Amino acid sequence: MKRAAVVGLAVAGLGLSSLVTAAPASAGGTAPDCVKRNVFTVVGRYWEVSVQNTCGKPMRVRVVGSFGPFDCHTLQNGASYRHHSEWGKYKRVEVC
Repeated sequence: MKRAAVVGLAVAGLGLSSLVTAAPASAGGTAPDCVKRNVFTVVGRYWEVSVQNTCGKPMRVRVVGSFGPFDCHTLQNGASYRHHSEWGKYKRVEVC
């Protein structure tokens, strides 16, 4: 029991900033402008996003909607994919 308390205090002592810096700086951030997005919405029915990589290098990106992020896709330069959803609203495209 004492050991668990000591470990708990040690973890608490790390602080939130230590936990944030453990993740890659780009993970979860909004994708750069070289990742093109075209959003099409039919209000009350569905939304669709076409995502194209024009960054000159492979990019890992995912679409984020109001019901959470979707699958991560690795796009080679010039490649694209479409995401279609009948739930929620489009929010952004982020790196993953």
